[in-house]
Amino acid sequence: MGLKRLYIDIPALVDSGVDADQIECEYLFHRKNNGPSSVVEIAEFAVYCRQCKDSFCIDACPNDALEHLDTGVIKRWNMRCIGCKSCVIACPFGTIFPEVINYVTAKCDYCLHKLENDQEYEPACVRTAPKDTMKILSIEEDPKNNIFLCGDHLAVKSPNWLYKEDKV
Repeated sequence: MGLKRLYIDIPALVDSGVDADQIECEYLFHRKNNGPSSVVEIAEFAVYCRQCKDSFCIDACPNDALEHLDTGVIKRWNMRCIGCKSCVIACPFGTIFPEVINYVTAKCDYCLHKLENDQEYEPACVRTAPKDTMKILSIEEDPKNNIFLCGDHLAVKSPNWLYKEDKV
């Protein structure tokens, strides 16, 4: 069995009509945070970002918090981000949401500590999200079915513009 990841089906979540704010989060250090909304924002950025060759967002960042990886993906270094939102203004496609800035990924740990002790554990977000919109499961990237990995612990189902516009 492969690595378990938090899987979010964004179209199903949107179609459910349930706002991500209504999904519960049990992150130990920020119990009152809006963890599920933050994870959904990260997931959306990963599939909506145009990964521009000439990235104005990277050029606009005064603190080098954004950079191109060798894979072509734009990576945001949270601890460098000062929350000035220069990247938000510079993005010509509007895919960097102001809500994502600052330190958003520190709001979810994917309940990895609990999954280590109990492989069948379901986090509060999975239990309280609309049926089949969030799951913990072993899943790999599958672009033909619109499933993309966002780091090691998050898988997202959502149309990706690269595949939609036959750029791959």
